[in-house]
Amino acid sequence: MTKLLPCLSQARSISIVALCLMLAPRVTIGAIRTASDPYAFQVRVTLSDKAAATLKRLNEGIVISAAYSGDPRPAARKHADQIGRIALGIQNVEIPGRPAAVIVSGSHVKRGRVAWIRGPVLLNVNVYSARRSGPDNILACDFFDGTLKSAARRIVPIHCSLIPEKAETQHLS
Repeated sequence: MTKLLPCLSQARSISIVALCLMLAPRVTIGAIRTASDPYAFQVRVTLSDKAAATLKRLNEGIVISAAYSGDPRPAARKHADQIGRIALGIQNVEIPGRPAAVIVSGSHVKRGRVAWIRGPVLLNVNVYSARRSGPDNILACDFFDGTLKSAARRIVPIHCSLIPEKAETQHLS
């Protein structure tokens, strides 16, 4: 029995590490879209020096918001939203307030609605502060508005600064 205790302790440690890895946002480098994650893509968030210092001081987080949609097939137009698109879902990923590369898994995509669209899955990505330290967003960030296919081919670079810095934001596609 005493020979089993180290093995049980090691197994428990491995289980805890595995659980932590499953719950944490996935951070990786390289292309990540796979057959098992057909709606996944990767974002790399960078910060200006002032934004990084302020987020750290305030213990503020960052939210990556991915909205999936598509143009409706003629028979599905009745399901379109106010701008004429089929909403496929929104996934928000919250990360600590520091630069990071994060995989957005696409787990919130309503797969049953994909049959309602014609053409590519469209993707809009916005990034903002998590509003832990106050009610207002404090970041001005680049944004992505294009096809999922375009986003999944590369790491989508999103740079953020503080709103008072008045830095120009970029529209990426």
